[in-house]
Amino acid sequence: MIAEERTMGLFDHIKELRQRLFRSIVVWIVATVAATMFVDQLISWLVAPAKAAGSNVSIIITSPPQGAIIYFQVALAAGFAIVLPYLLWEIYRFMAPGLYKNERTVFVVGIPAVFIFFIMGAVFTLALLIPTSLPVLMGFLGDVVEPMYMLESYLSFVTTLVMWMGLIFQTPLIVFLVARLGLVSPKQLAGARKMVWFLAVVFAAIITPTTDPVTLLLVTGPFIALYEIGLLFSHVAVRHRKNDNPED
Repeated sequence: MIAEERTMGLFDHIKELRQRLFRSIVVWIVATVAATMFVDQLISWLVAPAKAAGSNVSIIITSPPQGAIIYFQVALAAGFAIVLPYLLWEIYRFMAPGLYKNERTVFVVGIPAVFIFFIMGAVFTLALLIPTSLPVLMGFLGDVVEPMYMLESYLSFVTTLVMWMGLIFQTPLIVFLVARLGLVSPKQLAGARKMVWFLAVVFAAIITPTTDPVTLLLVTGPFIALYEIGLLFSHVAVRHRKNDNPED
């Protein structure tokens, strides 16, 4: 592999990158076309919590082209989600020749782990957080106004929560990484537990659409649990670091 890497010049790398980008774009287009077959069902599933929260809720679009625009935006996003594992694999294959064996192991294990934890955060958001928080939000001025939401704004609200919770669910991996790099020790991480819990409550109050206790608990609880899982991961990381560097 080293000999092969040395024979590849700059233009060879650019050619390889272009080929991988071309394949990735083609696969994304194919996945997007396939996703158009279930866009209606996907949007219906996403707006279902709002419909369930109140029988008088209306999800609307405000112009004739808006429906088509949102339709293809959702298809592109769904297609990207479908091919994301393949895109990450192409990135790894492009970088692999320049990585050491232990670095390749980090990519092979780490990339799927990041993807899996993000999916867990998305599922938690769509299955529990949004159906729980929407009735609380709609309770404000519920007797004064009739709820009527633009589809684009509603989907933006949903995707923003999914993104934040997907990032929050990376907590165990981040804790593992900082411990693996030797930046902090498991003892220091455990000592910071109270501060982390406090910051979790503050952060949850910032990113959640409402500050009711139930929604705050649904955001803060998983973060604290994930941090505790990260503490367990940190002990594993320290053992790995000592195995790689016995002098430590």
